[in-house]
Amino acid sequence: MPHATPTPRDLLAEARTIIAKPECWTQGTGARDAAGEPIGVEHQDAVSWCATGALNCAMYRHTDSLEVPPPLQRACERAGAILTATVRALTLGHYTETATYNDTTNHGCILHTFDIAISDAKRLAAHHLD
Repeated sequence: MPHATPTPRDLLAEARTIIAKPECWTQGTGARDAAGEPIGVEHQDAVSWCATGALNCAMYRHTDSLEVPPPLQRACERAGAILTATVRALTLGHYTETATYNDTTNHGCILHTFDIAISDAKRLAAHHLD
């Protein structure tokens, strides 16, 4: 029986959980292995992720292959758009991309960004815009 496609809010919440501990967050690449080497975000040896890497990791956890079903891809793209809009709002447009912000700020700021994005996604879903 197929699983329901997660909502953008679900993916944002899952991504936040993935990087909740400082040691599970990274900068400069999507994901790293235990030796600190860059690795694919979906790889089983990944132990830390950047903000966007965590979002993509969350997406891959809902599929059995690297071929992502279109509804799941759309949910992840929408989650990414919400996260990017949050970055832009929090930085008053100084940062326009989540990855750049991730690489120049600290773990606490990234978690705060996810918290706001999750709240916004919930609000958008309540208005059927999700």
